[in-house]
Amino acid sequence: MLVALDLEGLTGVNPEALDAWRRRHAPTGELGRDHYRPMALADLMEAVNGELFLATARTASADALAAFALDRGGALLAEIRAELAGGAAHVSLVTARARRFADVLGIAYAPALLDELAKLHVVEHLMGLEHAVVQWIRTTTEPPTGELTALAKQLPSDRVSAGISKAWFFWWWRLARSCTRPDLKTIVDRAVELAQTECRYGTKLVVAGDACAEAIQMAARFALAPEGRMWAEPPHGDFDPGKLVRDDTDAHYAAYMALSHAAHAIAAALRADMDPGEANRHAMQMLAELAIELLRQARA
Repeated sequence: MLVALDLEGLTGVNPEALDAWRRRHAPTGELGRDHYRPMALADLMEAVNGELFLATARTASADALAAFALDRGGALLAEIRAELAGGAAHVSLVTARARRFADVLGIAYAPALLDELAKLHVVEHLMGLEHAVVQWIRTTTEPPTGELTALAKQLPSDRVSAGISKAWFFWWWRLARSCTRPDLKTIVDRAVELAQTECRYGTKLVVAGDACAEAIQMAARFALAPEGRMWAEPPHGDFDPGKLVRDDTDAHYAAYMALSHAAHAIAAALRADMDPGEANRHAMQMLAELAIELLRQARA
């Protein structure tokens, strides 16, 4: 875990300034607990050496990036609008902050755009900057069309149970990275509803009802889970979804289990009309198609 240091009163990041600060604030050579904490994406906007750690933003979840875009983007828009209203005395400062904001979000075309805006009259510069920041926020907080199109063409196709299928897990990992937690909640809730409907009119196998009950329980845990870790990093090559360790504090784990149990329930209901392997494959694709459609509706 990266650590952010809050060294109030530090005049510069160099050996002399650090030694002077340490003599005054940490004479024993140890920092107090209030001086450090886990790094957040917002720290990349303020840290004097934040540009050295921009790569960490590439591993952030969609939720984390969306929260950063809304929070820091809103503050940046307020600064730009204050400059428009107050005489534009600090255009270079807000431009530099906009550049860092775009760097954190990974907006590839931002440097060229900002260079072009700098050639304009100061008011046009600020108005263009405001429009760009609004677009960057929107781009980050809405599901990317390209990824959704790719996922729709590559639906999970596996004849094994969802709980042990790598294809199923990797597909949901990609989709979860493309949506925010509210989007994911909508998908989980609708998946559970679909499983309940299929079980109501499908097979009477006990396993279907049990899987529906598990899906409902995991969906409830997802709504309350405070963390989101499992889908934050790409799964390693020898990853085995069948050996996942239960974690009731992880929203990603709860969402995945709710979706997998929903797939189990639907597959059990479909076995009345098809063999088990085909039922598993069809159940996965029903839920994947539902998720894609819900995200497209949210974007529209």
